[in-house]
Amino acid sequence: MHEDLIKEINEDKKMGLDISDTAFYNVDDGVTDEPLTWDEPEIPEPVKEIPEPVKEKPEPVKEKPEPVKEKPEPVKKKPEPKKKKGRTLGLLISFILGAMACFGAILLCTQVLELGRFIPDGDYDYYTDLDKSYGKYYKIMEMIKQDPIAESVPEEISDEQLKEIVSSIGDPYAEYYTAAEYAELEKRYMGDYVGVGIGVVQDGENIVIKTVFEDTPAAEAGIMVEDVIVMVDGETPANVDEAVGMITGEAGTKVRLTVRRGEETLDFDLTRQKIDTDSVAYSVVEGHPEIGYINITSFIKGTDDDFKMAVKDLKSQGCTKFVLDLRDNGGGLTEPSIEIADYLLPACKIMSENTKDGTETVHNSDASSADLEMVILVNENTASASEILTAALQDNNAGTVIGTKTYGKGVTQLMHKFNDGSAVKITVTEYFRPNGETVNGVGITPDIEAEGEEVFEEVLKELAN
Repeated sequence: MHEDLIKEINEDKKMGLDISDTAFYNVDDGVTDEPLTWDEPEIPEPVKEIPEPVKEKPEPVKEKPEPVKEKPEPVKKKPEPKKKKGRTLGLLISFILGAMACFGAILLCTQVLELGRFIPDGDYDYYTDLDKSYGKYYKIMEMIKQDPIAESVPEEISDEQLKEIVSSIGDPYAEYYTAAEYAELEKRYMGDYVGVGIGVVQDGENIVIKTVFEDTPAAEAGIMVEDVIVMVDGETPANVDEAVGMITGEAGTKVRLTVRRGEETLDFDLTRQKIDTDSVAYSVVEGHPEIGYINITSFIKGTDDDFKMAVKDLKSQGCTKFVLDLRDNGGGLTEPSIEIADYLLPACKIMSENTKDGTETVHNSDASSADLEMVILVNENTASASEILTAALQDNNAGTVIGTKTYGKGVTQLMHKFNDGSAVKITVTEYFRPNGETVNGVGITPDIEAEGEEVFEEVLKELAN
């Protein structure tokens, strides 16, 4: 196990920018000298009687070729720069050959003779920290393996033990995923996974179904929004992430979902299938053709593009006012929420995030803006990436927030995947809204508080002003 740990290297995934440089060149076409021409008059016979002036005329003609004779001299001097160029090229070749020889010697010593290792500074720091923390234990394990009379070797740390270690650090969002669990989680955030077609949130100790997707096993079986998941295959999940891991699986396999609906407990036997989810749904509000309604259920890869497409389509249908519904949106990927804020806002601050050592990263919007007249709907299950977007819009006066106070998850997590396919999710930053206030543990208070049917009434009042 510990040999594997030492081989682990962080592989952060970043989005890059392609920069294209264009070089411009000035080209001289040269100068063309026009020949000097003159008209020479006919000389009458008397010219023969005055030979001396005639003899003097050729003298200037003889002087003219002299500049022509001087022209070859610069040509003779040209070979000198060629010698310098050849000398410089030789030095350059010698330098390159010398560098290659040195590099070859390094490879020979490090890779063939194993007299050392050639590694980047980041990897060196990683190994140094690893040795400080686990070097003694690793050395003992190596010595035990060489013990000729040892009857057993201590077992590696199991997935269950790693789960306990991560869950014990006091970070409610930290979690260890097995290879299978992470594979399913990754598919879910990519917008394509195998499951039964439901979206769930953590509501205190309850795992509540907040979305039932159309044309899925859950919808066909009669599972309803607000059903509470009690058990999955006879076992009680500890939290929403564990529930998702238990519900998802291979296409064609069976899963039994036990839910509580009011005072009644119901069992549903479902067959998992590939679920193509859309995180954005939209429509024109019935009876109000000028209002476009957009619901974002989660932030996954492509949510920002789908949102922009929804706005464009609703505008083409005549909508001039918009409702952005983020109720029961528990978050997801941070980047799409920032991209949507950038799309909706002019030049301004979207959010800032701080690491434990105090390093601050600020995210700003550019000058372009969709400039929409809109309201934002939130509730107690609006969390994480949804709160980033809500706070950015509220603090920059881009829309009126209507509903109830949000969840208050003002931290972001980093997902690190290991070579064996397992992964760990750890909180890395706390984010702050544009006005500098924290969201974590506090939530976002709406501009207009409303619940149930009152929400739509307030929406119509606000958009009518």
